[in-house]
Order: sequence, then C-alpha cells, then structure tokens
Amino acid sequence: MKYCMAIGLLGSMTLQAMAQYTGKVFVDENRNGLLDEGEKRLHRVSVSDGLNVVQTDSNGAYQLPGHSRMHFLFITTPSGYKTDNAYYYRIENGRTEYDFPVYPCYGGIQADGSHRFIHISDTEIRGKEGNQAWVDNLRDYSANEKIAFIVHTGDICYESGLNSHIGLLNTALMEDTQIFYGIGNHDLVKGAYGEELFEKLYGPVFYSFDVGNTHYIMTPMLHGDYLPEYTKEDVYRWMKNDLAYVGKEKSIIVFNHSLPEDTVAFKYGMSDTEYIDLPAMGLKAWLYGHWHVNHVHKHKVTGVYTICTSTPACGGIDHAPSAFRVLTVDTEGNVASEFRYSYLSPSLHIVSLENGQLPTLPSGKIPLSVNAYSTVSPIRTMRYWCESEGKKVLSSNLLKRQSDFNWYAEIPLLSQWEHRQLTVIVEAFFNNGEVRRCRRSFFYEKPERKQLPLRLSWIKNVGASIFMSAPLVYRKRLFTASVDDNESGKAAVVCMDAQNGTVCWRYSLRGSVRSSIAIADGLVFAQDVHGYIYAIQAETGTLVWEKKLNIGVLPPLNDGLVAASDVVYAGTGKSLCALKAATGGLIWKNEAWSRGEGCVATLSLGRNILIGHANWKGLYANNAVNGELLWENKDAELKYRSASVAWEGENLYLLSSRSFFILNSKNGEVIVRKKMNCSVDVNSTPLITESEIIFGTAANGVIALDKQTLEEKWNFKTNPALIYTSPYSKPSSSTVETSPVLVGDTIFFGASDGILYALNRINGKLLWKYKTGVPIFSTVSVAGNTLYVTDFAGNVYGFIMNNKTQD
Repeated sequence: MKYCMAIGLLGSMTLQAMAQYTGKVFVDENRNGLLDEGEKRLHRVSVSDGLNVVQTDSNGAYQLPGHSRMHFLFITTPSGYKTDNAYYYRIENGRTEYDFPVYPCYGGIQADGSHRFIHISDTEIRGKEGNQAWVDNLRDYSANEKIAFIVHTGDICYESGLNSHIGLLNTALMEDTQIFYGIGNHDLVKGAYGEELFEKLYGPVFYSFDVGNTHYIMTPMLHGDYLPEYTKEDVYRWMKNDLAYVGKEKSIIVFNHSLPEDTVAFKYGMSDTEYIDLPAMGLKAWLYGHWHVNHVHKHKVTGVYTICTSTPACGGIDHAPSAFRVLTVDTEGNVASEFRYSYLSPSLHIVSLENGQLPTLPSGKIPLSVNAYSTVSPIRTMRYWCESEGKKVLSSNLLKRQSDFNWYAEIPLLSQWEHRQLTVIVEAFFNNGEVRRCRRSFFYEKPERKQLPLRLSWIKNVGASIFMSAPLVYRKRLFTASVDDNESGKAAVVCMDAQNGTVCWRYSLRGSVRSSIAIADGLVFAQDVHGYIYAIQAETGTLVWEKKLNIGVLPPLNDGLVAASDVVYAGTGKSLCALKAATGGLIWKNEAWSRGEGCVATLSLGRNILIGHANWKGLYANNAVNGELLWENKDAELKYRSASVAWEGENLYLLSSRSFFILNSKNGEVIVRKKMNCSVDVNSTPLITESEIIFGTAANGVIALDKQTLEEKWNFKTNPALIYTSPYSKPSSSTVETSPVLVGDTIFFGASDGILYALNRINGKLLWKYKTGVPIFSTVSVAGNTLYVTDFAGNVYGFIMNNKTQD
C-alpha cells in the first residue's frame, strides 16, 4: 500500500514536471488584469518557476518547463513598473497559462536610474491593533518623498503577525510604491512545511526585481522555528539562473533576514567549487534584520556593505531607536543611508529660550537653537524674525541645519530693545508643503538680573546625535561622543570648553559610540561599534594609540568602557581586556565567557572586581588585576542586561527584565529580588541615597524604593517617549533610559519624552523641568555649580545652578 502511494505521488510529480507553462507579460493600461488589444507587451522580462528562468520574447511571451517541487510562477518586476501583488501566481492544478499584468510606477526613479527605498525588519506584530501609527508613517513618508519601494526582511511574525501584517502594508494600498517581503526565522510556522502560511499570504520566499540600474534579490532565511521545505541548494540553483540574465552594467543588492554564511568573500553556493561569486557579479550591499540593531559594516576584502535595520514599531534589542531606514541608490549602485524616527508628529521647539531663559554669547548675541522634526517629511528650510509690540523689529533670517533634529542662528540684540518684550517667531517649511510656526517671548534684560533655579549659560551642537554617552568634565573641559548609524562620517569624540561650550577639538571615529567614554591620566578613551578603541590626548585631541578588538561583524560593540588610574578596561565577552592606558599594551584578556546580544551597559569597577554584561546570557565578574573569572550569574531573569550596576559596600544594585536585584559582589549570589510592576529593561543605573533607591523604567518613568523596606516610596511618571528604545517598548511607554543624579536633595534626569527633570528625592515632587523637544538618552553630569546635559539632537547644555538648587 505504501509503495503504491509513493508511485502515485512520483507519477503526479513527473506529470507536473513535464507540463509547459506559458503566458505573457504586458502593461495593463486599464488595470482590469486582462491582456486587451493594443496593450504593450514587455520584452526581456525574466520569468521563473522557482528553478528555471527564461525571458519574454519580443511578443512578451514566455515558456517554462516547470519542475517537480514548484509552487509559483513569478516575474522579475521590471524597473518602472509595479503589480498589485501579482508578480507571482500560485500554481493551480490543471492550469498552465499565466499572464502577468504590470502597470507604470515611476515613483522615485530618476532619469539616471537613481532611486530611494525604505528598509524595515522585525516588526513582530501580534495583530493589527497598535500598529497603525508606524504603518501610516511609512505610507505617508513614501508618498511625500517618492520612494520607489519598501522592503521588509522578515520576522513579521508568527501566525498572528503573518495574517495581520499583509492587511496593514501591501502594494495595493500604496499609490506609487510597492512592498516586498522576505521570510524570517519566526515566519517559519507550523504547517505542512514551515513556509506554507507565508507562501499563502506573501508569495515566493525567493525572487528578484529591478529598479533603476540595480537588480534586487530576495533570499530566504535557511532555518527557523519550523523546518522549511526549501533548501540552500534550491535558492542557489534559482539564483544562478536568475543572474544569468543580469547584465554587467547592473549592480546587485541582496535582501535576507540575516547575514550570509560567508561574510568574507560573499560566495553563495553549495561548496568551495560550486558557488556564485556575488561581488564579481556586482554585489554592492546585503541588507538584513534579525538582530534588532542598526548597524552598517563595510567589508574590506570585497567592499560590500552589510546593513542591518532594526524595527520601526518599537525599541530594538540593543536599544536601537524605533525607526525605518531610507536608502539612496545611485546610478552605479552605491548606497547611502538615513533614518526616519517613528511616531514623531511635526514639531518645532525653540530650545534655547525655554522657561524664559536668555543665554547670551560673548558677542552679545542670543543663540537661537531649534529642535524640529517630522517622521513623514523632512524640513526644507527654516527662518526666524523678531517682533515687539506687534511690529517686526528684525527681518527674516535663515537658520542653518546642524544635525538631524537641530537648526541654529544667532540673534543680534540691540541696546534699544532693553526693557522691552520681544517675540521670536520661527517658521519651518517641510518638503510636503506643510508649514509650522512656534514663538517665544521674553523681556529683554541683563542675564544677571534673572533668578532661576537653573540658568542656561550656553548651548552647543556637535553635528550628530548623542545617544547614551554621558558628558564628562575633566580639567575644565567637557567631553562627549556621538553616534552615526549611517556610517556617514559624523561619529566623533568632541572636546569643549566647560565654561562656554566652545569646541576645542573634534576627533572623527570609524563608527558610533553608543555608551560611556572614560578619562584617565590625561587621555580620553572611547570604543566604537566596530570594536576599535581610541586613546586621545585630552588637551590636544591627538590620537595616542588605537587598538582593534576582534569582535566580528555582529553584534556591534555598544558597551561602555571604564578607566582607572593607568588601566583601561574595554570590550566584552572574549574581547574583554585590560590595557595599559598610556600605550594600549595588553595586561590580560578574558577567555572565560562570551558576549551576548547587543548591550549598552558600561563595565563597572569596584574592589578590584570588574563587572561585565552579556545580554541574554548573564552577569560576570572578573578579577580586575589578572582577568580571572570570579563568578557568573545566568539567572533566567538577571541575564537581560541593559544597565550598569551600582556599588554600595560589597553589594551590587542593578535592574534586569522586570526586577530589581541586590547581589553579593564576592560570589554573585542574589540577596534580594524584587519584582516590579513594569519592565526595567533600561540603561538606568540605580541611584543609592541615604534612604532611597531611585531608577528609571521602560514604561513608568522613575521609581523610588524605600531603602530599608524596598517598598515603593514614590513614582514619577514622565510623558510618553518621543522615540522608543527600550527593547520591545511601544506607545505610550513613559521611558527613562538615564540614571538619576543627586545634587543636595534634588535629583536630575533626562527622559525619552525630551524633558530634563528636577525632583525632590524624598517625595518625588516636581521642582523644575526644561523641555528640549527631543529625547534625552544620556545621564546628566555635574561639576562645580554647573549641570551638563546632552540630547539626541546633538545639543550640549551648560546650566548654572543657584545656591538654593545645590543645597
């Protein structure tokens, strides 16, 4: 019986393989899906059965042999055309003729073939609810900016996501843009075979399309939660046939849910002798997701870029901001990247004149610093003018863009304006035609007459976003570091005069610094996402030494480093090391534990113990003198590492997942585990006061525990985050990624809602706040009577505290 069934199945497959599939590719002018008389037929369009590839003849016709395991017929959608998800047909029993209607779609494709597209990944939705906002962001930005296509590289995710996502975002919903989907590991779900549901809703798991002078190839994740029916050999055989029709004048970009197995030579194939040399074929970039991080890496051997994009829907695993990536591809296939941060409605905020502040430059002018943004449309130009008593007293002047969020100008103050009320009006013109205004009024008088809790002394922009690198003050200078997840040359360590914000020097880095820098013995230390450590002379900005850690491509090195006396501790996992501060000479290197997923925590040093972190793996203690592993704690909840530990005596205080912990620093044993009512997966190190333990949370602002009882003493809930960074956090989470800082009985912290707060530490009552209009992800610093703050727009603020504030 079993033998007969097998023969019957084999006979059916043989008959299918012998079938000839035919049809035409044509321009469907009237959008009725039928080939009507007079409609144009397209020549040299590739058509595939998932193995074999042919091109249409001068009559737009094709003929394919089919094969035993085919599921679809599909075309390589030609540049300048789109389909309403009809670039593929599922094979139907008894049907052998399939026509492919296409229609013009020139959105975003320039005459020279250059164009832009959007990359998203890992949206991991659990249904349609709560996802419309970021989907609307994508659709509106695409329409406003003439985007050629949107590509989603997988983890849509699970049955609920797969069934819901296609209804939220598909080609039929887009006017001049088309949507392409790839399959991720969590899209391989239960069924007859892993990709069955994906195929039913989204079509083939591997295919290609052309835009401009670039040939795009979607490849599938080769493994996942359930076994797929396809194999790497299937993908390789098809890809080889597909590329046979791609001319040398075309560049190639590949999409996948993850990195290829060969990220050195990018040879895609079955063995050392049977492969496709993708760089030789014109490969420019490999775009992927899976890691929930934003990371660009150029491979030296081939010049190929691998580009990872996190999710637009929520915070990434390594606290990557909720965003989608916009890529510009030129006529030669070269790629440039920028981000659009999700959920931001058009906003305009005069940050330098907040709360009646009136900082004055040495020139006597007023700095006009404006933080402004809209997810769906960039700002084209911005101007300002001044009025008094309803009359214009200063004509319109343009502001200059300083960063993704910040615009700047300087307002001349005339002596005749003193003791008069002035109003500054700022007007922003967005690319989509929208115009926004904001205004600030102030009574012009000498700054020393003002009595404010904190007075803004100066504001300076570093030209790029500042993430979780807290400002450091050393020898009357301030140091900070910036991020550049587009690899556009903006990442740097910046040194300023701590009294007035004047930039003393700037040292450009290869990549972003996403967490803490350190200073010791006249040197500034930073490590970038590519695993380079830099030692820079604090006085001059001269590089003293640099060292490359062998971290591989992923995850990026997000961790913060620490320095003490003549030693700097850097890296993580097997790259964790102690180096001589003066020379970079190796003292010891960790061999005992491996790194985890991307982690923004900073190494912690106390009692000759170095505490390291491996996200999703655990907490580790190495002997700071010789590197010996002292202990490890892989508690199921403690392994979710985001923040550094705080030391008090021999105990460690830290946050992880949804709990607050106290650990014994000698052996790593848990002394206290207190469950919280929300996630504390944030980069907030607990502040230990005489009677409180105070820290930020992912959704509930700041919480203070009674130090003796560990019961909640107070909770100050901030506004919802402007941009979401805590892993999987979404609207409307009130996130605080920063660590509270104590001055007298006042705690200061910045929040993801874009506000700098001052609270009474005893009762949590609000004492003062300062709105910046962009998230604050870095912890504030205090030196003398000055509070230093940085924001995600790249602004550095110097606030002078009055005596009462410091008490």
